[in-house]
Amino acid sequence: MTSLSPITLVIRAAALAIAGAAQAGAGAQTTADPPATPAPAQRADEPRAPPQVEGMTPTEAAQMAPMEALPPDIVVTGSRVRRQTALVASGSVLSGAELETRARSTIGETLAHQPGISSNAFGPSASRPVLRGFQGERGRLLIDGVGTLDVSNTSPDHAVALNPLVADRIEVLRGPTALLYASGSSGGVVNTVSGRIARRKPDGVEGVAQLGYGSAATEGSAGARLDAAVGGPIVLHLDGQFLRGNPVDTGGFILAPVERAIAAVSPDPAIARLARLRGALPGTGFQTWELAGGASAVFARGHAGFSVSNYASQYGLPTRLSLDPATPQPDTYIDLNQLRVDGRFEVDLAAGPLRTLRGRFAWADYRHFEIVRGGARSATFLNLGYEGRIEAVFGRGRWRATLGGQYVDRDFKVLGAAPLLPPNRTRQYGVFALHDLDLGRLKLEGAVRFEQNDVRGTIDPILANPPLARGYGVWNIAGGGNLVVARDWKLALNAQYQERAPVVEELLTQGIDPGTQGQLIGNPALGIERSWTIEAIARGQGRWGSVSLAAYYTSFGSYIFAAETGALVQGLPVFAFTAAPARYWGMEAQARLPIGRLMGAALSGDVLVDYTEATLAGGGPVPRIPPLRLLGGISADAPRFDARAEVEWTTPQSRIAAFETPTRGFVMVNLSAGWKPLPRMKGLVLRVAANNLFDAEARRHASFLKDYAPLAGRDVRLGVKLAF
Repeated sequence: MTSLSPITLVIRAAALAIAGAAQAGAGAQTTADPPATPAPAQRADEPRAPPQVEGMTPTEAAQMAPMEALPPDIVVTGSRVRRQTALVASGSVLSGAELETRARSTIGETLAHQPGISSNAFGPSASRPVLRGFQGERGRLLIDGVGTLDVSNTSPDHAVALNPLVADRIEVLRGPTALLYASGSSGGVVNTVSGRIARRKPDGVEGVAQLGYGSAATEGSAGARLDAAVGGPIVLHLDGQFLRGNPVDTGGFILAPVERAIAAVSPDPAIARLARLRGALPGTGFQTWELAGGASAVFARGHAGFSVSNYASQYGLPTRLSLDPATPQPDTYIDLNQLRVDGRFEVDLAAGPLRTLRGRFAWADYRHFEIVRGGARSATFLNLGYEGRIEAVFGRGRWRATLGGQYVDRDFKVLGAAPLLPPNRTRQYGVFALHDLDLGRLKLEGAVRFEQNDVRGTIDPILANPPLARGYGVWNIAGGGNLVVARDWKLALNAQYQERAPVVEELLTQGIDPGTQGQLIGNPALGIERSWTIEAIARGQGRWGSVSLAAYYTSFGSYIFAAETGALVQGLPVFAFTAAPARYWGMEAQARLPIGRLMGAALSGDVLVDYTEATLAGGGPVPRIPPLRLLGGISADAPRFDARAEVEWTTPQSRIAAFETPTRGFVMVNLSAGWKPLPRMKGLVLRVAANNLFDAEARRHASFLKDYAPLAGRDVRLGVKLAF
């Protein structure tokens, strides 16, 4: 028998699904499991009542309302649409007006106010989310269920090829459902849901146009999106975004206190002046644009389509300002481009044991240049990747089983006079199963995933490295339950055993990295990272408001991390990848309570507290763990306006690893408001926000560059959005 490649299997499955969907659209239905009746078509500028979509498939939910119109307590990623209170694990959703207010140019800062999430902030253009203290592949980033296919996990200075400004919603998943998408994601997976491949037919032409301004970087943005039904089942999509900014203004001194004290006593006048440097973060201007188009065939029970996008960005990197005149550090900027092709099909079957068949594919050609200002190109990063997955959902009613497979291929090269790592290729084959059972008051979930990861590294003539050929087979198992214990209260408990294969960056890196602003040394002898996690959640929700408390504990037998050695190379610290036992524990508490009404607006108050503590074997702290944070706010919501005032207090972090420096705490006050000025044009929304109102000096402890690159200072943001 001739073997078929994973891509061929995906294409054949797509063809079968399209045929099935077309038959369903033509009226091939049975009396078993009738489809949800679509809601009457509504234009984008008309108000929508929150649809009742719990338990539906994503296709059924899309017939009720666009993804961006679904309530924020709804999770669409997974085998069926669920309310957050029904999940067996914790998570969060960012959508609607909150997403519009929180959205920044980076996914890290966009999510930084969600429970248990911080950012590894590397200036205004590059940051990934830090999930419960975990970075990199322990918090996989997805676009509509598949990876971003970039090199953002290689170094914190590498931007994620994902624009949060075009997202319909962003969902953070943990527990059994996360095993559909990744192994060893101890912090969870982050899925950005976009509308580039249409799931529903619009009523004619629908669109969104928006303009934005931010004062901290004198930042301007413009974007537009169009979806059009052009006849029969065909829906066309087009969107574009442009963003430009100057070096970002910070809220105080550029250097942290320890570095400022060293600079102040330097006999070199140029270095002594650095102690007084404040305001604009040097060299951090940016310019980003993205253009995407797609086409879909949308039927009553499914859809199939594709999209093509190009993401380009030029952005400056904050510099680890040298305090030694003998080792000056160059100013560098990155010129990034990614061409990406995405495909998706999904069909709900009318009868039989197979309920839903869906597939997803993405291919991306990524490259970026690292260029010294006024000088030559120092490095070229090339990453050719593709990912395909197929899922079959069985069962109707109370029981569902999702079975599937996934294939990822990554061909990665770094070219230059001093490449960061040798040419390499990673192939990943995965199979997974997720079962969920709804027993009324009790909901149960269980999942298992197996992955084979094959890593190949070839000889680089400059690095003179030996070849590498390693294979890792990893298992992940998770299970949990959600029990209704009283009218408004639910308890959830989940546990998981996780294994993660080391990635090429941990195995093969050997060079100076502009992201960590240090010398990185990989470890080809690293083995599989293994861990156990248990999490308990109490949730209450009623007319009185809502409360959620999550507590978790994770124990690693072999935790892989970059440890600072204390040595210096060319004035930069040396980080070596190693593995050691470690344990993480933490909590996240949220509450939202109604206060009353004022001038026709419903007033509510909310509070968020989160904390993570991580310790290596021997009692030393794991490096770069965010400290305790408290965030409280008051919101007002009315049909034509909304407003919010909040205070965020991040406490000092003095529990630090060897060679780390402590980080001062900070308090930020943020204000925001939205207004629909024209009663007959409800799609027109004006927004204003003042973030870090009192211009506080703030640094994120999870950032490698925290002592040299504080967060943005006072940032007044204006936005205009028109939906039609």
